[in-house]
Amino acid sequence: MKRKIWRQKDSSNINIKVGIRKAYLPEKAKVLDLFCGYGEIYQRVYKGNVQAYLGIDHLKIHDPELCRLIKNTVFVAHNDISEYNVFDLDDYGSPWMLLYLILKKRNLQDELTIFITDGLPLHLQMTGKVVKMISATESIPRNMVIPAMNRWYAQICSTMLLDIERRYGWKVFVAYL
Repeated sequence: MKRKIWRQKDSSNINIKVGIRKAYLPEKAKVLDLFCGYGEIYQRVYKGNVQAYLGIDHLKIHDPELCRLIKNTVFVAHNDISEYNVFDLDDYGSPWMLLYLILKKRNLQDELTIFITDGLPLHLQMTGKVVKMISATESIPRNMVIPAMNRWYAQICSTMLLDIERRYGWKVFVAYL
């Protein structure tokens, strides 16, 4: 039997991602797209529909006028992000550490919209291995292997959101898992 090789795919489930962003994009959106890539989400959602847009990616950018080629954590850590009210975190992996960094820098009075595509469920399905973030929030030993751990993703995600509320005082009003 031949093993299936998993490869990263840019903008997987693109129609779902586009639909969610169009449905929840605020009227006066100023978007910081921290995984902008080739710009498919920009073209289908943000272009002409937002007050401001800046794309960040460390591998590829779709428009040098609108984007910067830099690691997103470095950009967020060293730049003022206070003008943005929409953060798009469409990561191959898990963007939770980046989300923590963003919320740590932002003012609690700000209303933010955050779009997250999380690769953690796929990682958990494929490996069952506890990553650093889950270890910290769920108090499970790091690198422990738990078969079918992806089945508890909703609970893991909820714990992380509660941790954000506890650490930084942010309140989560709507979360779709």
